Amino acid sequence: SRTDLKIMFGHALSFLCIACAMTNANAFVPPINNVERTINCDSSLNLFGNLGIAKRVEIAKTAYKVKDVADILGKDKDGNVIRVPVKNIERNWRFEEYEAKGEFSADLFIPEDGKIKGCAFFMHGFSQYPVAYYSMLKNACETAGVAILAVETGLTSDTVLSESMKATFSGVSPQFILQRAVLEDTKQLIRMLQEGDGAFADYGVTKSAVGNRIAVMGHSMGGGLSFPAAADMGIDYVFAMAPAFGEEEFDPIAEGVEKRTPKESMLLAGGWDLIAPAK
Repeated sequence: SRTDLKIMFGHALSFLCIACAMTNANAFVPPINNVERTINCDSSLNLFGNLGIAKRVEIAKTAYKVKDVADILGKDKDGNVIRVPVKNIERNWRFEEYEAKGEFSADLFIPEDGKIKGCAFFMHGFSQYPVAYYSMLKNACETAGVAILAVETGLTSDTVLSESMKATFSGVSPQFILQRAVLEDTKQLIRMLQEGDGAFADYGVTKSAVGNRIAVMGHSMGGGLSFPAAADMGIDYVFAMAPAFGEEEFDPIAEGVEKRTPKESMLLAGGWDLIAPAK
């Protein structure tokens, strides 16, 4: 019947999308380890210098240990180079009895004109890294005139791998470890901005520039995590694409909406999505 064919086509299309995503190896590799996508820092590549904007001589103080690393080079859908500044930040958070260690990397997207109206924090899907979303994030950044920060924490991150190996016989799932790391690393970034930390002041991303115009956004796993993040950090703007449920400790309803409902939110979901269905 036509209905059966429609269902079969929907399933085939979903599997085709998954297969296509899996063939994009760059989407599964942390860019910091992808030699072809990293370049050495050089003053001639300074983003503000290229824009004709004078870079601040005095950088605001930061209470966290932060260091610059090489910019990442990506490409948009038209093949144009996207330069993404990166910061390495020492973790400073605790989840129940677990105290985080090590560093995480944060990618920064800012409008070409340097005028920042707000800041959004993006969380990626379960098997992805921000590199898979570069074109989308850059377009969103330019269109809305906001800075976007995205953590590079993923399945192959040192902390996630080591903690997953330790938890092999303890009953703690790797998905829980990944979700905890992505969520708490992102919350640390949000906290840094809310507290007026100067980690991103050299790119104009400051508390005074952003004010309370802060949003959380994510895809799939990251979409589901957006609601707990917004609830914990008192954020009123959420944009989630195909938000997926994961571990119950990070349930977007119980740990998000029911704790604190954002004033403005937008959700996109597909009826044929087998992983994060609309209903």
